[in-house]
This record gives sequence, structure tokens and C-alpha cells, in this order.
Amino acid sequence: MQYVYFGKTELKALIVGLITGALYGVLNLPIPAPNVLGGNLAILFTFIGLVIVGLWRHEIKLGRPPSANAKTDSNISSGQ
Repeated sequence: MQYVYFGKTELKALIVGLITGALYGVLNLPIPAPNVLGGNLAILFTFIGLVIVGLWRHEIKLGRPPSANAKTDSNISSGQ
């Protein structure tokens, strides 16, 4: 089972991407991604399509994965 959520890793990637994009712009370098909106949207919608099919097949869940302690915590609270 895969989980799709926005966590620390995604936030760090967003920050690094913004800084990298700004540096490429300031230094007038070509970016290592499609420099047209259509190319970037194609990448985004490819990912969205993958997630939709994964949700339909019950292979992907939205939200954080349960913590490793979740089972232990439920056993403790139920007295087991």
C-alpha cells in the first residue's frame, strides 16, 4: 500500500525547487525541465492519473501512513 500526502520531504522539495528555479533565472541558465506550461502540466497530470488509478485499484491511500506504534498504542489503550 502506498500513501500520498504532503509531508516534510515534499515541503523540503518545494523549497529546494523554488530556490533552484530562482537561481536558474538569476543566472540565465536553461532549466532542467520543460520550459513551457504544457510540458509541466503533462508531468503533473501524468502523476495525477497514476494516483487516480491507484485509488481506484485500492493500491494507494491519501493521507499519512499509520505510524509503527499505532498497533501498539491501540493494544495499550484497549488493555491488551
